[in-house]
Amino acid sequence: FVIVILGILASVAIPRLAGTRADAQIATTISNLRTILSEASGYYVAHGSFGTVKWRDLTNVPLKNNTGAAVGDTQATAVAYIAVDGVNDCITIQAVEKATATKKPAHIKFTLKQATGPGATGVTTDGVCGQVLAADAVKAIVNSTFTYNTNQTESNAIAIGSTTSVY
Repeated sequence: FVIVILGILASVAIPRLAGTRADAQIATTISNLRTILSEASGYYVAHGSFGTVKWRDLTNVPLKNNTGAAVGDTQATAVAYIAVDGVNDCITIQAVEKATATKKPAHIKFTLKQATGPGATGVTTDGVCGQVLAADAVKAIVNSTFTYNTNQTESNAIAIGSTTSVY
């Protein structure tokens, strides 16, 4: 009788714990995105350029490369990844300098993990990475679009100094 009750309790508790883990990853990712945007904006406003700044000097958010190694000594204008639950390339970020020829402002560019497999299209829906990418707050940040030079747009990016709310 006791074993049956423990089995019932375990069948209820285990799925709830798995959901809590995904919720924690979503909250961590949102926090990391906000921190990166805030710190990159602050750095760019203070220095007027990303120049040769390294990721470790720009933000304290732990960033990885596509193999999972830390990218602290990599320039911020190079691609880095926000790892989500062991998926190293869930969200790719890059600090982009102001382009004077096109009047495109400095911005943070996002690329999302694409679905893989036969017939797969669009952004991944697999595992925790898929749950993170489906969260409204994450989508609001990484799917942002800004307009520059009157009629040009940049998708999946937030301009430095933008009034776009990430909260």
